[in-house]
Amino acid sequence: MRNPRRVAIFLGGMSPEHDISVLSGLEVFKHMSRERWSPFLVRIGRDGTWQFSESADFSDESFSITEGLTGLLQRTPDVVFPLLHGAYGEDGRFQGLMDYLHLPYVGSECLTSALALNKARARDVLSHAGLRVPQGEELYSPNTVTIEVPCVIKPMHLGSSVGLRIAHTPHERTAALQHAFRHDHRVLVEAFIQGREFTAGVIDSLDGPPIALPIVEIRPKTSAFFDYHAKYTPDATDELCPAPIDNDLRLKLQAIGLEAHHALGCRHMSRTDIIVTPAGIPYVLETNTLPGMTSTSLLPQAAEAYGLGFSELLDHLLHLALGRSASES
Repeated sequence: MRNPRRVAIFLGGMSPEHDISVLSGLEVFKHMSRERWSPFLVRIGRDGTWQFSESADFSDESFSITEGLTGLLQRTPDVVFPLLHGAYGEDGRFQGLMDYLHLPYVGSECLTSALALNKARARDVLSHAGLRVPQGEELYSPNTVTIEVPCVIKPMHLGSSVGLRIAHTPHERTAALQHAFRHDHRVLVEAFIQGREFTAGVIDSLDGPPIALPIVEIRPKTSAFFDYHAKYTPDATDELCPAPIDNDLRLKLQAIGLEAHHALGCRHMSRTDIIVTPAGIPYVLETNTLPGMTSTSLLPQAAEAYGLGFSELLDHLLHLALGRSASES
């Protein structure tokens, strides 16, 4: 039996999704098998400083990024598990840094990460691949919108529904645009699609084609849509996995998840959010390359329904990052 491999788990970060990233990172740290892996935590503060810990407790000692990179390399990780959501973590910049350091990491590479988090460019790619997306437009100014209400307004480079609002009147649209532009210098406006919301998770296999996971249906109970509150407040949303749908729709949604995974060039895992209208027409909303990774997050739920418990899912993703099968570890 080989010694456990060192895993650097990155959490926190400088984006508005800092707190969710911390939850994901601590859950991954807690559930990672200590027989196979020797994890340590690297928390990036909102100010960009770095902290290290071999447990879930951090000291007050912080380091600049230059000192942090030195500390990271001194700890000789075999693989990196980034749980950094949003800007500077999910948008390709962190992935490019790891590439430069020659450190393997879980998740999509630099270009795909940047592409998927740019909602307008990702829409272009998904549409070109033949997937249906809502009518939309990219704005650089709140005064140039042409999409009629009802519409969905969201910052271009954020996840977790941060800054996202649905506008049902022109007045609400104006307020939503002002709100979104406080979060980003570019904003995406899309036609509102009424329907049932699903998510289609995909994980790569170690020696075959990607695996389409069971579909999850998302039913917010306390919000009008799957917003930040609905995503992260206990009991605010019913998440049904496997989704109560017929086999034809299940296969259609799984095929969409796989096509989005391929079209964007995703690696290791992805999760594609889809709205299905009452007429049965599916619209792709977006694809996440670093989805939430608490044990109750959507991708781990789907993996559990497939037969991979949370610790097994972590094993699988780390083996993918290292490019070797479980039998070699």
